[in-house]
Amino acid sequence: MKKVVLAGAAVATLLAAFFAPEDEGSIVGPATATTRQVERVPAAPALAVAAPPAPPSALAIHPRRALDDEEAATLFAKQSWQPETPKKIMLDQQAAKAALPAATVDANAPPPLPFQFLGRFVDEGKAAYFLQAGERNVVARPGDMLEERYRFDGVVQGALQFTYLPLNQKQTLAVGDLN
Repeated sequence: MKKVVLAGAAVATLLAAFFAPEDEGSIVGPATATTRQVERVPAAPALAVAAPPAPPSALAIHPRRALDDEEAATLFAKQSWQPETPKKIMLDQQAAKAALPAATVDANAPPPLPFQFLGRFVDEGKAAYFLQAGERNVVARPGDMLEERYRFDGVVQGALQFTYLPLNQKQTLAVGDLN
């Protein structure tokens, strides 16, 4: 039965292809008004008010605008999805401090923390915090000395607290939720 149905479908396909109209090979373009069609359209009355202009469509093509020099300079600039390293962030902060007038820089202010929070691990009730200092990864527990200038004091109000030993000043590193 299946073979008969398939054979019938094949014969019908061949007959349709044989009796199909010839393809002229041209593509039909959009309809355009001919001169006769334009002449047949009745003219609008002289007192008719013109219709308000149609709102611009969201798909309307806008002319190109000229790029200013700043936009043109960044058009092909090197871009990366890599996050900035703490070392680069520190260098940017130091450059920003150097650009400030000398009166605004406090001589007793500690440098920005060189640490970036990576994660936390709890083993037998004792927490260890994973930090990144430059290119090195560090495991810190409360009371540990880091980078020979910092002491990790622990967690205070959801932030890691460090003491900058040369000035004996507290610094905090906001880490968000420590769950």
